[in-house]
Amino acid sequence: MDDNKAIAVAVETTKTLVLVTSSPAQDIPPITSTTDLIEEVVEETPIVCEEAPSVPEEAPSIPEEAPSVPQPDALTPRQAHRAATRATKEALISQAELVAMVSPPATAAGEMKALLERWKQAGRTTKSEDDALWARFNQAQDQLFTRLDLLREQRQAQAAEAKREKESLIATAEDVAERSDIRQATETMTSLMAQWKAVGTAPDDKGLWLRFKAAQDRLYSRRNQERGKARTEQDKAAETKRSLIAQAQALVGAPDLRTANADLRSFQTAFREAGYAGKDNKKLSDQFRQAGQEFYAWVRQEPARRRDSGEQGTYGKRARLAQQIEQVKSQIAQAEATLKSADSSGAKKSHGKSITVTLGDKGAYTNAAAETLRLKVLLADLENQVGSLDAKLGRD
Repeated sequence: MDDNKAIAVAVETTKTLVLVTSSPAQDIPPITSTTDLIEEVVEETPIVCEEAPSVPEEAPSIPEEAPSVPQPDALTPRQAHRAATRATKEALISQAELVAMVSPPATAAGEMKALLERWKQAGRTTKSEDDALWARFNQAQDQLFTRLDLLREQRQAQAAEAKREKESLIATAEDVAERSDIRQATETMTSLMAQWKAVGTAPDDKGLWLRFKAAQDRLYSRRNQERGKARTEQDKAAETKRSLIAQAQALVGAPDLRTANADLRSFQTAFREAGYAGKDNKKLSDQFRQAGQEFYAWVRQEPARRRDSGEQGTYGKRARLAQQIEQVKSQIAQAEATLKSADSSGAKKSHGKSITVTLGDKGAYTNAAAETLRLKVLLADLENQVGSLDAKLGRD
């Protein structure tokens, strides 16, 4: 080792001693040479240690690159790997605990399975640490599966209760479907349907629904038939009421006021008995009421008009002819019935298979035919007289 290197080592050692032992206020003399500095420091600096280290005659050789000394905080690669594995597993445990507590039941098991796969890929730490970490992760799994089991039991209990309720609703619906009051039964069935929707899902829910719907369909089929029948009756009632309205309107100007009043009363009775006429019922009622009011207004004024016009006698005669015409029509109907019951050949069937012929039977038929002909001639004459009076009254 050459002298320059030895001197450099000595200088560094001496500087260290100076920094440790010298007073801060002491002035350092100017440096003239390395040798002077060494001698002056050695002579003037007090030594605080018991024995100052001696400078070896031959200093050890200093390698160009000194080996690195590991720092106290530095980790070996194995230790670093274990630390990373520990951190990963701690994170997985936190996620597993969260899944166990709040994840939806439908996805929680899948999420926990995915975390378990990541756990298997995370690596290992020490055996004791791995056991402790796994116990925590497994506890989260157990917590999840306990929660899922409780939910499953709760769902099963709810499903059993739902099935019981739906069976009860089906029995009620089947009874309601056969009730005679269709309107009340329909309202009850609507209420049952609302209750059905409020009940949760039950085992064999489709089969239960088909049974409930079958009861509904039976009721609604009956209701549709009733509605069709009701519509037919309503149409018939509307047609009858329209005809009565027309007849009531035609009473205005009738020659016989007494008969017209009686006719209107009979129309009013028939109108009430016609029944409900559907959507046009109110309109038809208003029209009939209006026709009646117009008739009564006319009836109040007509007698005075007839007296003032001198037509009262003519109207009286026409009324009497009209009564005769009704009587003759009734007689004709009786004569035709007699004529129909008699045989023109004089034969008459008796009990059994035998046939008897009498001259009396033949005479009854001839008399009935002659009376019918006479009455019809009389009716024609009366109607001609009425026609003449109507022409005179200006009713053509």
